[in-house]
This record gives sequence, structure tokens and C-alpha cells, in this order.
Amino acid sequence: MFEQYTEKARRVIFFARYEASQYGNPYIETEHVLLGLFREDQRLAQKFLNKRGGAQSLREEIESHIKRGERLSTSVEVPLSAESKRILNLAAEESERLGQKHVGTEHLLLGILRENDCWAARLLTERGLTLDWLREELAHPSSEPQTKTAQETVSVRQVVDAWGNGQASDFAGLFTLGGQFVDPHGDLWVGSAQILEAARLIFTAPGWAKTDGKIEDVQFVGSKAAMATLVWEARGKPEKPNPGCVRMTVILTQKPEGWSIARVQATGLAPQSRSAAV
Repeated sequence: MFEQYTEKARRVIFFARYEASQYGNPYIETEHVLLGLFREDQRLAQKFLNKRGGAQSLREEIESHIKRGERLSTSVEVPLSAESKRILNLAAEESERLGQKHVGTEHLLLGILRENDCWAARLLTERGLTLDWLREELAHPSSEPQTKTAQETVSVRQVVDAWGNGQASDFAGLFTLGGQFVDPHGDLWVGSAQILEAARLIFTAPGWAKTDGKIEDVQFVGSKAAMATLVWEARGKPEKPNPGCVRMTVILTQKPEGWSIARVQATGLAPQSRSAAV
């Protein structure tokens, strides 16, 4: 079903599943898809929501009404609800309607609005977004130039912030669908779900605390790949080794929808507890 999806659109589904599991919901509902969409594509959120309260106000409204249950493990498969399945089918139709070969985040947004009786669509229409208006906007994309360097730097900066602040879901969401993460102990984690679990283990390990990250080097390898060296150091003088203090070699690849992480090799800067990556 997801063969024609862009990497960003696939990560929307990953984040939607994550949102549902965090709220303890047994199905991925339309509001989870909406949260996943604006978590993944901040550019889309800024373009269509900034003048309507922003993505944060949308999340706060959803959280104030959503039914909460016991948090589910990330290993539990959470299925799509019937409405969410229809949204994905409608997104594919919108992609075909626009003569495009891939289903992207903008098509998912159109799919939500077409499922006009669902809660996610009502939240958007209450903020002034309509299907016809959005179609018109997407039919005339912005002509603002986006250089490869600017796109790549944003992705690297996101890695620095996500790891340094212990944002496991943000870190995992930066990887390609089959991305690889080699943790500081040499263990290999493949795919967003495994990488999310690895990051959560590290960020909850004894001694973990926020770190200061910096970009040491970025080099382009051809026209569609880049390699970055990143380092995170402890703030102040910690009493015990911090599992978040690492050096990473990050391999990024470029696709039409932007840059994503293909592989990360992490090396600890100080002796660490094995519990950080078991």
C-alpha cells in the first residue's frame, strides 16, 4: 500500500502509530494521522496553520478531548481505523488527480479534508482550511528557491536538537524507512520502530541528561548524499558518565521530498552503562 509513498509520507504513518500508542488508543484514528502529519512536515504546518493558531494549538485541542488509555508498547501493531484507511485511499486519488506519481504529505492533508465528517477534517475546517482552497494552493507551489545546502543543514540541525534534548520520536523520525542506527555499544537497530526503542533506552539510562551538540563537519558525497560528523558533550561537570555524550557519523541521502538519514554510527565519548543499549 505504501510503495508509492514518499519517505516523509511514510514517516507520517509511523508518527501516527506512535501518537496512537502514546494515548493508549487501539486504532490509528484521523486525529493521530493529523498529529503525525504536522509532526513530520513542519513546513506544511507553517504554511497552512501559522495564521490559524499554529500546530501547537491544534495538538492542545486534540489532547483536551482525546480518550486516553494505558500507553501501548511500540512493538504492538496498531491498525488503521476505517476512516484513516479511507484518508489514505483518498490521498492516492488526489496524487493521481494532480498528475503526480508519488503520495506526499500534501496529498494526505487533502485526503483528510475529503473525509469531511471525521474529527481531523472538522478541526481543519474550523481553522478555515477548505478542500477547494487547498487544492488551488497546491496547484501553484511556491517558487522560493531551496538549495541543497539549506535542506541538508536543517536535517543535521534536527539531529543535533533531537539527540541533545532526548526527543526519541523526533530522532527516529529523521531516518529513511529502512534506516540503520549503530548505537555506542555496536548494536544495530533497523527501521523507525527499532531506532525509536533504542533511543528511548538510551535517554532513560542512568546518568542521561541533556547535552550540547555541535556540527563538526558536513561533506557532500556526489549530488544526492552527504556525510556529517556530530558531537554531543555534557553540560557542566556530571557526576557519572552520560549516555548521551557521543560522536556520530551521519549518512544522509536526498530524494525529491528532501533529505533523510540512511545510517548513523555512534561512538560513546565516555564509558557507559550497558543498559543504555540493551
